[in-house]
Order: sequence, then C-alpha cells, then structure tokens
Amino acid sequence: MMNNPYTYAKISLKNLKHNLGVIRKAVGRGIPVMAVVKSDAYGHGMVPVSTALEQYGIDGFGVAFVEEGAILRQAGITAPIYVLSGFQRGEEALLLANNLTPLVYSVQQIDLFNKAVGGRHLAPALHLKIDTGMGRLGFVYDDRDTLARALRRIKKLNITGIATHLSDPGGSRSYTAAQIRRFWEVRKYLESALSKQLVAHAANTDSFFHYPGAVFDMVRSGISLYGYGHKDLKPVLSVFSRLISVKTLKKGHCISYGRTYRLNRDTTVGVIPVGYADGYLRSLSNKAFVGINGKKVYSRGRVTMNHIMIDLQNIPARIGDPVLIMGQDGSLRIGADTIASLGSTISYELLCGMGASLKRSYE
Repeated sequence: MMNNPYTYAKISLKNLKHNLGVIRKAVGRGIPVMAVVKSDAYGHGMVPVSTALEQYGIDGFGVAFVEEGAILRQAGITAPIYVLSGFQRGEEALLLANNLTPLVYSVQQIDLFNKAVGGRHLAPALHLKIDTGMGRLGFVYDDRDTLARALRRIKKLNITGIATHLSDPGGSRSYTAAQIRRFWEVRKYLESALSKQLVAHAANTDSFFHYPGAVFDMVRSGISLYGYGHKDLKPVLSVFSRLISVKTLKKGHCISYGRTYRLNRDTTVGVIPVGYADGYLRSLSNKAFVGINGKKVYSRGRVTMNHIMIDLQNIPARIGDPVLIMGQDGSLRIGADTIASLGSTISYELLCGMGASLKRSYE
C-alpha cells in the first residue's frame, strides 16, 4: 500500500518512556507491567515500540494473536509474551517454538495444548482466562463444572496465571466491583484445586488508575502507554500534514460533497491532504479542528477520501505551512480522545486507523 506522501506520524519514544514511569508510579513499582502491543501497538508500530519498551525494562508484552508473538520473537524480543486471544487449532507448533504464553479459555484448547506438548520434559506456561462479566472469551466464572473438567485435563501443562477483563471500569463502579469480587473467588478456588499460587491480572488502564483492588499481581497497560487515560500522560503519536491550497471564497459558497457547509462570510479556505483513506474519520465532517501556526482552526464541509477543508479565519497561512492533525506540537495539543469524541468514537479507533495508514518516524 502506498502511504500518503504529505501526511505522516511521528512517534515519541521519549513520551513512551515517560508514560511507563507514570504507570509504574500509579500501580506501585513492585507490580509487573504488561505492555499491550497488539494490533501494531495501537497503530504505533509493534516492533519499534516493543524494542524500546524492553530497553526501558518492561515486564512483558500482550498480543492478540500467535503470529504477532512470533513476529516479536523474530525481532529479538526476549521478555514474556502473552497471547491474549489464546490460539486456534494448527497454531500449537508456532506457539511452542516461540515460547509464548497463551490465555486459554476452553477445554478444547487445553486438549490441543496437551497433545502438542507430547513428551516434552519442560511444560510450557499458560494462563486461564476467566469470563467474569465481559461475555467474550473465558471460562464463565460460576461454571465450576467446566473449570473442574479443565483442571482434570491439565496433565503436563504448567498453569502459572489467571486473567479476566473488566468490561466497564470507566462506567459502572458496582459492576466493576462485582467482576473484581468474582475474580477473587475464582482465583481462590483454582489455587486451592492446584495447590499453588497463580499470577492474577485483571486491570487495564481504566482499572489500575481508579480501582486499586483490581491491580492483583500484574497490570495490562494499553492506551495509557500511548498517552491517554490520565492527565499526566503524554501522547506518543502525533500526525502532521501541510497546506496544499489557500484561497478566498465569497460568502454563500458551499464546501465539499453534499453542500453541508455554506460560508456565512468571505472566507480564506485551506486544503489539507488527509482524509478517510488515512484513517481520519468521515464522521468528523464539520466538527473537528487542526493546528496551524500554534492556533486551532476548524474544518468545513465533509471529510473526503484524501482531503479536508479548513477555515483559516484571520490566521496568516501559506501553501506548505505545517499542520498538526492530532497529538502535540509544542504547547498545542489536539488529543486523539478529543478528536475521537467529536467523531462519536474512541481514541483507540483513531490511533489504530491513522497509525496503520501513515508513514511513521521515531524520535
């Protein structure tokens, strides 16, 4: 795929290191931090971000799929790698060859893993995933029969941990408290059945900043590493472009497809080469703003595939002037969370979409 030649992303490894420090301070320095780098590190670049984090002393990495873990191993990552979505039939050899720790969530997966381990002397580690209310992956917390059946089939497998996912820590405190309580109960049951202690992890960004009881033995840090979820964090990804057109249009002139914006005064209109092909949401039409010469200016008309139009107001601007689309440039910050909310979505979607679509540089 050819990248947009005029719009690009800068990744600040300095801010990444800063954010890790904020997270460690929040959870306590004795608590291991798993960096969630799935989906190309939320658009920031899985390999370069993971390489930097390993240098900063990260305790482990979380990926969604086995292949992502294998890519990290091939890139030289040596820290523990947890496959948060487990594995599917046919991926056992790749999982074992790369010393990856899957989060298993079914008896069938345990059977497949048992068969793959075969006569190995050293049992590979795995974690059990518990569904305490997310309704996605995991052994259902109150289905003790299935859990007991899973435990009977473990044989040579080395269960070292258990995990759950809190579904609404930014919303319902009572529901989150219930999930935490359920997880404590399952942990107690499993540790008693196995006669061993397990590494328990439940907390993501929304959880460990606001629910100390969710921290357990390790935390999973995703969006907070990239600069969102707490006031002390700094955005790691910033998107820049430039003006390619500046012209004055008279009052009454319509802007972009569908004529959704009609100028109410003579206006200097700028054109920026970024659009929904680059992950900039069409739902931002007539809503978003960008930064030029340290000031915010607002978009006009619908976002198109490759362009957006902006009202330059009284700002002196020329073709070629740099434009901050998202992130930070000096004292001007345009957060992905702010822009995403204008487009009725979340920062995750905007970061993943733009980060994956654009050329990236690291500094």
